[in-house]
Amino acid sequence: MSLEGLSEKEVLERRKKYGENLIFEKEKLKVFSIFISQFKNPLIYILLFVGAVSLIFGEFFDFILVILVVILNVLMGFFQEYNAKKTLYALRKIVKPMAMVIRDGQRKLVETKELVPGDLVVLISGDKIPADGKLIQGEILVSEAILTGEEEGITKREGDKVFMGTTVLSGKGIMEAEKIGRETEFGKIGKALIEIEEGKTPLQKKLEELSKNLAILVLAICFLIFLSRILRGGDVYHAFKTSVVLAVAAIPEALPVIITVVLALGMRRILRKQGLVKTLLATEVLGSTSVICLDKTGTLTEGKMKVVKFEFENKDDALKVMLLNNEERTSLEVALFNFAKENLGGMAEKILKEGKEIFEEPFDSAKKYSMSIWEIKGKKVSLLTGAPEVVFDFCQIDEEKKKKYLKILDEWAEEGLRVLAFAKKERGDLKEKKDFEFLGIVGISDPVRKEAKEMIEIAKRAGISVKIVTGDYRKTAEKIAKSLGLEVRPENVMESEELERISREELKEKIDKIVLFTRVLPHQKRKIVDVFQEKGEVVAMTGDGVNDALALKEADIGIAVGEATEVAKEAADLILLDSNFKTIISACEEGRLILSNIKKSVGYVLSNSFLEIAVLFLAGILKFPPPLTIPQILYLHLICDGPPDLIFAFEPKEKDLMERKPIDIRKEPILDKLLITLIFSITVFVSLISILLFYNFGIKGENLKLASTLVFATLGAIDLIYVASYKNLRKPIIKTENFFENKFLPFAILYGFLLLFFAIYFPPLQKVLNTVPLNFWHWGIVFSIGILTTLLLEFLKVIFVKNSDKTK
Repeated sequence: MSLEGLSEKEVLERRKKYGENLIFEKEKLKVFSIFISQFKNPLIYILLFVGAVSLIFGEFFDFILVILVVILNVLMGFFQEYNAKKTLYALRKIVKPMAMVIRDGQRKLVETKELVPGDLVVLISGDKIPADGKLIQGEILVSEAILTGEEEGITKREGDKVFMGTTVLSGKGIMEAEKIGRETEFGKIGKALIEIEEGKTPLQKKLEELSKNLAILVLAICFLIFLSRILRGGDVYHAFKTSVVLAVAAIPEALPVIITVVLALGMRRILRKQGLVKTLLATEVLGSTSVICLDKTGTLTEGKMKVVKFEFENKDDALKVMLLNNEERTSLEVALFNFAKENLGGMAEKILKEGKEIFEEPFDSAKKYSMSIWEIKGKKVSLLTGAPEVVFDFCQIDEEKKKKYLKILDEWAEEGLRVLAFAKKERGDLKEKKDFEFLGIVGISDPVRKEAKEMIEIAKRAGISVKIVTGDYRKTAEKIAKSLGLEVRPENVMESEELERISREELKEKIDKIVLFTRVLPHQKRKIVDVFQEKGEVVAMTGDGVNDALALKEADIGIAVGEATEVAKEAADLILLDSNFKTIISACEEGRLILSNIKKSVGYVLSNSFLEIAVLFLAGILKFPPPLTIPQILYLHLICDGPPDLIFAFEPKEKDLMERKPIDIRKEPILDKLLITLIFSITVFVSLISILLFYNFGIKGENLKLASTLVFATLGAIDLIYVASYKNLRKPIIKTENFFENKFLPFAILYGFLLLFFAIYFPPLQKVLNTVPLNFWHWGIVFSIGILTTLLLEFLKVIFVKNSDKTK
């Protein structure tokens, strides 16, 4: 069969006939579903129940007010969740699966959705098969676990059927696409197989548990308020309605949405720094990372490889190996191909045209070599490229020559060069790994990234251990590690043989001192990850090949470089679009900012959740009239649970964020002692002051309407004033950096005060809320309480930070 493939004209005609290669139509953001989901909230049910009771008892005004509150809550929740999910959907569309096709006799990369029946697709190790078809050339080992559940690889030869969604484990071949999209076996299984609904993260689960516990506490207190009103001879209906509305105002139902917004915004910031986080869970865990295991190539180095040294036994044949035994898929292969082409000149094109590849064994990080068999002018030859020590074992080479090359290998490796060897075989069993003719070696440079050393220093200060886990020769890796400022003594290095031999318990004792693992095999990466995890570390691991997929899955954060195989990208949690170590550190920093902002958000939201309950509870004990009316409570609910709750989702990072030790959020409580103390102090202090205000102006001054308005204004304004204290929980306000960088903060505060002023000075709202205009000196009282509360919080922060420093 001709390997010209389809012409572009044929591709367009077939796409019109068969459509795109998609299992289902492009998934759209389900706006209506998001809107409806806002009603699936126990607090909305409670409010609607209150509205129904109001309607039954003829309280039409209360009914309208409750319905308005429901609509506003639903709209706020909808816009917050919609924007968060829109961000997530946009991020998921960035990494597009690609396939190598042959069209018009040329190889080209296209998106898999652009494939049509009849397309010729080149398959190599690590590829996801993009359509159903048959293998027309080559031999590949395929995992069909996604279709059959069987993990064992299946060998596919010419004429065998291959199926969409299955994975090429090894080998190389060319398939002809026969069925695409929904017509494939994968498509027939249905959308359910491939559509993974993102589950709740550990933090979201913790927050839900916290919200449930708070709800139980709030309902218990509200029940006590209800009982106290009844025992004092109050109206049952009014007491019941007040208690229910209090519960609605106090339960922090917005927390889950706020956390989703914080995580989604974090994912967007990481993307701006060239990192694509695939799930909310990964975003959450990034901030807890305590160990980063990475291959140096492309992450610590620039990935701009160039052949700078060579030593050949047979230069022309060595150049032919570089040219032919080459897929041009990686920067290393491109460097070899360009070097061969430059040195062969016009002969390169002639060799490529005359040669026909009849067998290939692609490079495998476990075997550390690649081999192909070519037919050139009627003669067959086996070509070999690989690590020098592996190639030596396959060659007939005398000891003296071997010593010479080993010496050169050590010299070049000490210069930080990557060294590859080449060999050929023209007689005997060309697939058998022996009796090859050794042709020579080349030294390839890959400059260290300028910023890599600085990034490692930042990681150290942040309490993150950086471990280089590489397949490279020991001396090459040592040179690179030293240039990065890492301490590399014999006890800090472990080679593949020792890693294979050593027990997990022995490794656990040594692993903290090891900074460099060399000649590592893919399965050994899992061993490293497992041991670190057993020690309680949160581990990030980089990888790019099909064999790295298990280690990436095993790690807390799997990281794939931009040039990784589709299998590695699928297994990873974070994809580096620029393959740069700086992006990993930036992602960890953003992860810490996310965790910091989540803690601030939770503390801030809960700090104003209990004020109304505390005020009415104290009023009940003291046998005062209710300081707040039901409409006032609902109105405060709007002020406190609107945009101000989202303030800390937009908070910029603190300067010393990467100078703190990592905290595993999965083990740490959401509410630490400081936050609990702040919430308790605000609730007690402000509720006592509010009761004193009510007593002074209402009971003693006999102006209940003014007293109620003052309490209402105090509870509405207080959290808009002490918000400054939550900007940095480790430093006083006067030492807080980036104070004005949160652009959302003034908007949220302005929103809160505008609603408050409307409630007090807008005549229609005055009637609804039973408020009276306040004088300038009344506002002086309100702001004084806010400032006193802020000073109290600042004092508590100082005490906790001092105690924390003493403990350290």
